[in-house]
Amino acid sequence: MVEEKPEKYAKPLNARVVESDTEMRFELPFIDLDNLFYIGMNTTIDWKTNIHFHDHFELCYLDQGKLAYFIDKSMYQINQGELFITKPGERHYGLTDGISHFRLYYMGFKLDKMRAIEAEYYNIGVDRIVKDKDHQINRLFDQIFGEVRNKRQGSTEMVHGLFLQLMATLLRLHLDRTLPCDNRPKTLGPIIIKLMDYLHKEIRYDHNIEEIADKLHISRSHLAREFKTTTGMTIGEYIRNLCLDKAKYHLRETDKSITLIGEELNFTSINTFSIFFKHYMGMSPSEYRKHTRVK
Repeated sequence: MVEEKPEKYAKPLNARVVESDTEMRFELPFIDLDNLFYIGMNTTIDWKTNIHFHDHFELCYLDQGKLAYFIDKSMYQINQGELFITKPGERHYGLTDGISHFRLYYMGFKLDKMRAIEAEYYNIGVDRIVKDKDHQINRLFDQIFGEVRNKRQGSTEMVHGLFLQLMATLLRLHLDRTLPCDNRPKTLGPIIIKLMDYLHKEIRYDHNIEEIADKLHISRSHLAREFKTTTGMTIGEYIRNLCLDKAKYHLRETDKSITLIGEELNFTSINTFSIFFKHYMGMSPSEYRKHTRVK
């Protein structure tokens, strides 16, 4: 089984604004701020990302919900009010539980013109989840969003100042932590990493776990036990969540027929797909599509 090669998400080349009911993202809002690449916010309940890496730092702050996030060989369970950072070159991806209300703030940046603080950021270790107890990071994100959106006189300078304050505040949250981190990561073994890579690359309902285990040269029972111990869910539950996430995305964001969506997930018939979807979502695919497109 070949491990999936992660995508490289590079610095945006052109200024762009994305605003919808579930997402707000500003890429290069001020050309004078070449250390801040983008800032965004996403409220999609079934949010997930592909396996990728950056050539820059990325800060994520979970304002609402729960999130499983994977950075290189570690898995983190992120809770409301917690934030974390990924460093340049780190392979990462994440997904929500698909149930809780969700709001994620994120920001991409470089610190190559701030060498002292850049070294401190590179020194942040594997225990990188910190709590925004006083909502300082939350407020700074909201203030930056306000300046970027309104672009009043002096907005460039305000964003620059707020960005520096956010960087210093985040660093203090890490340095001032005197107690061991309550949210320690779980180390992912090579077998679990290969399995997750495969499941994300081939999102479908009819995975044969016995065949996958055989390709990984491990017994099915051992693979199932290791996965459950590491992630807290069964392989079947993980496959189900990926299928539901993909189905909901295509029902909500595309005009693909329900039959085609079911076929792409390898359901044997539209009836089987509809029964599966309604069992877990409480409504049929057509009802979900109608509900999510009501303005």
